[in-house]
Amino acid sequence: MVTQYGFHHNVDECIGCKLCVVACKDKNDLPLGEKYRRVYDYGGGSWKVDENGVMSTDGFFMQFVSLSCNHCSAPACLASCPVGAIIKRDDGIVYIDKTACIGCKACIGACPYGAPYMSSATGVSQKCDLCYDLIDKGENPVCVQSCPMRCLEYGEIEELRSKHGDRAYVAPVTSVTQTEPNVVFTPSRWNPNDDMSGDILNPDVEIISETITL
Repeated sequence: MVTQYGFHHNVDECIGCKLCVVACKDKNDLPLGEKYRRVYDYGGGSWKVDENGVMSTDGFFMQFVSLSCNHCSAPACLASCPVGAIIKRDDGIVYIDKTACIGCKACIGACPYGAPYMSSATGVSQKCDLCYDLIDKGENPVCVQSCPMRCLEYGEIEELRSKHGDRAYVAPVTSVTQTEPNVVFTPSRWNPNDDMSGDILNPDVEIISETITL
């Protein structure tokens, strides 16, 4: 019996095409600017010039990290909701009951991964629900279906960890894991230990930020 579903993302094979984002937006009919899954373009390094004036890269790297809700075992969003609008199913999937949400934004401030956001279309909090309607029919989530590199995978989290390890973070995802996120990352071969610091290169399209007043 499945006790907890989760995601695996192979950062080393991801090409940053963002088809997972597009498929998710299409399936959930999300308006412009809203998304349940995001792909961070993360890179660093610089250029150097030798004595002959020839330029070359100096510690340059680039990686793409696909992230949505991690369906945590101890979800901070659920614990923070004052009206019980966030529900964790028997299979571990965490979803928001939009009919019960009062739009207080408590879950947005609580989540360390930036998964929930306030929808301008509905006026309530929304996030990835792991396409549980498809899973209940024996199908894959649309993000997994759409990935041309097959670098996104979902399944029972212990099976994913047995295949891919138990690394639950990779830059720029936070290394704070007190919520027990059910996600596994395979890091990039160019930066396997996060030794090289970088920056999110597409913050204008992938970071959803709000000032939370509780």
